[in-house]
Order: sequence, then structure tokens, then C-alpha cells
Amino acid sequence: MAQQVLNVGSNANDGTGDTLRNAMIKVNDNFTEIYASPLFNDAILISGNEIAATRTNDDLVFSPAGTGGIRFPALQISGNNIEGIRTNEDINLIPSGTGSVVFGSIQISGTSFSSGDSSSININDGLIVDGTANVSGATTLSGTVNLGSTLTATSGATSLSALTVTGTTTLGTTNIDNLNFDDNIISSDSNADIILTPGGTGSVIISNLTIDSNINITDNQISATASNSDLVLSPAGTGNVIAGSLKFSGTTISSDDSSSININEGVIIDGTANVSGATTLSSTLGVGTNLTVDGDLSVTGTVTLSGNTNIDNLNFNDNIISSDSNADIRIVPGGTGSVLISNLTIDSNINITDNEITTLASNSNLVLSASGTGSVVIDSADINGGTIDNTVIGGTTAVAGTFTTVTATTSAVIDGVTIQDNEIASNASNADLVITASGSGKVNISGFDMPSSDGSNGQVLRTDGAGTLSFATAGASLNFSDIADASTTVASSATSVLNTFAVATYRSAKYYISITDATNSRFEIVEANVTHDGTNAFIATFGSTTSYTDPLCTFTADINSGNVRILVTNITSDSTVFKFQRMVIDV
Repeated sequence: MAQQVLNVGSNANDGTGDTLRNAMIKVNDNFTEIYASPLFNDAILISGNEIAATRTNDDLVFSPAGTGGIRFPALQISGNNIEGIRTNEDINLIPSGTGSVVFGSIQISGTSFSSGDSSSININDGLIVDGTANVSGATTLSGTVNLGSTLTATSGATSLSALTVTGTTTLGTTNIDNLNFDDNIISSDSNADIILTPGGTGSVIISNLTIDSNINITDNQISATASNSDLVLSPAGTGNVIAGSLKFSGTTISSDDSSSININEGVIIDGTANVSGATTLSSTLGVGTNLTVDGDLSVTGTVTLSGNTNIDNLNFNDNIISSDSNADIRIVPGGTGSVLISNLTIDSNINITDNEITTLASNSNLVLSASGTGSVVIDSADINGGTIDNTVIGGTTAVAGTFTTVTATTSAVIDGVTIQDNEIASNASNADLVITASGSGKVNISGFDMPSSDGSNGQVLRTDGAGTLSFATAGASLNFSDIADASTTVASSATSVLNTFAVATYRSAKYYISITDATNSRFEIVEANVTHDGTNAFIATFGSTTSYTDPLCTFTADINSGNVRILVTNITSDSTVFKFQRMVIDV
């Protein structure tokens, strides 16, 4: 159906155009034709710059007419050809990320060809490779091979029924009969030995030989190459290791052509040396560990023992002398001789140097303790520079010490009490300081005799006027109220706070207030009663007696931050002193 055009008439509203009904019929017909076209069927979706097939697994088919083609900016698809349409430009097929370009079963990934459905790729015509051809796998050449230059096989196996080479031959890994040649390694198959056999009287000549990655033979030297590895020479059966004229049999060294073996350098014996025959030492004897002498040892020269030395029951090691099996170490001089030690430390703490005995450990005491009933005797003692008065020290019978005066320049600690300056305090955590008189005696403090027993609940201390204190019943216990007094000065005619009390603690209060305005020579005394309900405070004043014609101030009350406040407003800004006594009654 062709497009239907609406007749809008010659002029506006001249009645020559289509009626509204006919015009809308044409509109509906046009829309019906558009929606029936392939552009709006349910198989193709056009959205933004995307054309997509919407049915599952449907192709999106572009079909030009006749000999026409499908054109893109630089490409044209015509029949089964993809053609470049910009002059001298390449056609590039570039996969995304690690993807490949696939032609049938041939897959191109970067510069590599592979096949997804076979282990080989067939090239059915001649192949010319202008660069180097590297073949990593096995290569089978079924026809004649002509080599213009060198044949190099760097890896993989190369199998030839016959090989004739007239020039230089360079082979990579090569198998010849039962021998394998790989780089600088010659190996055999299936546990077979490798035998080098010279022809006739010829010899096998190797300039530098290493066996089992450890034994190396170079020139006239046999050595072990592994770090800290022993060089072991082991004969078969009862055979011996022969080195020149020396014979090694087990741990025995002997000589078949002499009665002695000469060692022309120093000898170090780490274990025990047992010499059964006569031994002549013409120079210094150095013993690194133990020297055991079954008989007598006589030394006429200087003896230097550098290692650990055992003499009978004493051990000498560096600067330490020790004994075996809990034995004492005794140093006994000969005859009237003495043992002289210039500096002696005992148990890492007591040091004796010259005429001084000191302790070495930090803050350690020096304790002198006699054995059993013995005493510590100090001749002409001077103890810490102090003086000991009227005390027998070193007498036949011990007596109690009596001191006329005890003077301490620092604090004195006596059991659980510390005396420092003018203060006596208990030094144990949370301990009471207890002062107790003997028997019926009294504890006297600054001329007052303290009671020796407690009074009844609620009683108070009372003096008899002669320095003796006792417990007595108070006239008022004040179990439900408190009495206090205070003074406040207000130098302002603005409302100011005279006093406060806690709402949660007290319900009511009684005030006796004396007011002095010295500047104007005005004086007043007044009473005030205050109470509250937790939210509001109420005050009433009465009994005012004043030297002035009017009260010197007005009183109000309120509650602020949990406290009842007594407020005053002076009739003058001159300094006014309020002295009052207050009795508060509990909630």
C-alpha cells in the first residue's frame, strides 16, 4: 500500500480538506503499514546504534540486491569475498584479548598456527621458508632432503637409517646405539655401564675428571668437591690403602720399609692419644683437650695448658677451677705459709678486697651469722658511723641493750610503723595505726587522756576540764537534720544567691539572718522558712528587726540544677554582709 497524504485544504478552516475522521483513517492506515514492515517485526530490534536479531539462535541476514554488496567504512562484502575498499590498505583480523582467528579447523593465535580437530596441519604444495625454521617436535622427512648448508637439530629426536657426512657435523641431543649425547652429557640406557676402551696399547686420556659430582682427579691430585665432604679411600676385603711406603689398614698406619714414620709438621689430635712405647718430646707439648698420664709426669720447664685440664679431682677450664662430685676445694699452704688472694668474690655477692667486705648485689644486706650458740664478734666496732651507748658487745653473757638516745637522720621503720619527721604512720596497705596503753594506763595526746574503751552509739567525747576525755550523751542527736552557719557578701542591687541546699537531700530549711550595710549604717535581723515540692520552692520571712525604716532586702527562692536557691535583692548596691545560721531538715 502506498503512503496516504492528509488533505489539509487550501486555507485554514476553509472546509476543503479531509474531514477529521478521514484524516485519522489515513493516519491509522499509514501506521499499520509501517508496523507491518520488516523493520518492526518481532525478529529484529533497532536500539540506538545497534541492530540485533531477537529470536533465539536466529541469524542476522544482510542481503544486497543483484550484484550489490554490503559496505562498511573500509570493507565490502560481495558474495563470498571480503574486499578492502580504501587504496593500498591491509585487511586485519584481530581477535579480542587471548582469543584466536579461526579459519575452519585452522586457528591463528599471534604468530602460531594450530588445529582444533587434528594433531597435524597439511600443506599440499611446496613450502618456502625464507627465515629460520625451528621444529621442536619429531620431524619425519619421507622424501629426499637436500641441505645447502648446515643441518642443526637443537632438540627432539632425529632418526636416520644411514648418515654420511663429508664435512663438519654439529649434533644436538643424539642417540648412538646405547649411548646418549645431550649437551655436555654422555649417558647410557637401562643401567648399562659406559666403557672407554683404547685401541691396542693406547690409553684413555682425560685432563680433568669429576666422578659422582664429588671426586675430582686433576693432574696428580685427587680431591673431594662437595662442601665439607670427606675423601674416602676404601680397599676391597682385607686389602690395604697404600700411599708410597705407608700402609693404611683400618685405623692402623704402618711402614713396610722402616721402623718409624716421620711427621715433619705439627700434629693435632682431637681425641685421646695412647702411646704404649717410650715418647720423646724435643719441644713444646700443646694439648688441646685431655692429657692422660698413667704414671708420673715430670716437667722441668714451663707448663702451658690451653684446654680443659683435669688434675686428680680438680678441673681447670679457662679461669674456672672446679671439683668433681660435690667435693670441696681446699687451698692449704705449706707450714707457716699463708694463702694470699688479692680480690675474692664469694657466691657472686660477697667481695673481700684489702680490708673491706662488701655486697655486690643491688640493695643486698651484709649478714654476719654465727653458728649454733656462737656470737658475731667485732673488735672496736664502728657501725655505720653511729654510737652504741651502755651496751655490752662481746661480753661473756649477752645483755639487753639500753640506749640513752636514738637518733635517726632519715625515717625509722619499726615493724609496721614508719616514723619520719613529725609523723607516725602505718606502712602496711590499709592497716590501722593503733596506739594502746598498758593495763589501766591511758593514751595521752597533747595533755588529754583518751578513753580506754568505746562509748555507746551516738555519744560524743566530753572533757572534765582537767585533761580527761570520756564519752557522754549529746543533747541533740541531729539524726534527721543538720545545722550550719556561713557568711556571704553581696555588693549589688541585682538579685544574687545567698545560699543553696540539695533538693534530693533536704525538704525544708530554717534561716536566722543578720544583715549589715556598714556603708549606710543600716542593720537588720530576720527569720526565713523555706520548703519545696521538687519543682518549685517557697519562702516566707518574718520577725524582721531593723535600724532602717524599710527592710534592707527582699528574699525569694527557686530550684536550679537540683538545688534550692535562697535569693536576695538589696535596696542598694553598697556592700552588704549576710551572716546566717541554717538548720535543714531531711526529705
